[in-house]
Amino acid sequence: MTEKNKQMVVIGGIIAVIIVGGLFLVTGMNKNTNKTEEESGLPAGEVIPTVDSSVQVDLTTNAKKTEVVLSVEGMPKGTKTIEYELSYNTERDVPQGTTATPTNVEGKSSFQKKITLGTCSSGTCVYHKVVGPIKLNLIFAGSYGKRMFEKEFDL
Repeated sequence: MTEKNKQMVVIGGIIAVIIVGGLFLVTGMNKNTNKTEEESGLPAGEVIPTVDSSVQVDLTTNAKKTEVVLSVEGMPKGTKTIEYELSYNTERDVPQGTTATPTNVEGKSSFQKKITLGTCSSGTCVYHKVVGPIKLNLIFAGSYGKRMFEKEFDL
């Protein structure tokens, strides 16, 4: 093989590696985007009717603003599960939040949950400094199908 042919083979190999690497990068990014939508638990793109106005929802914070308490009163009769999603921005302008898988509330008319605004591991918590409103999405599911509640809370 001549020196020129060897160079052409090496250049062709480098181009092939770049193309294959680019394909893996693009397909990997698409998989991560789809996974995030699936993991949230809340349906993406599904149209869900709004819950009745008789349902009272409140989000209150503790004095240090490290936790909030989600309170729901007057849930629709026949509600079997409730799930929530909180989203907010931190002082570093980083979007954060938390979601919950469906929680069994069958036979109850109220629901209350303490939620940490941060992350905890092995008994140690790192709290987020929340800037701006906290957006709350609730999904009620029961014998009536699904109903949704959305609101932003300034804490």
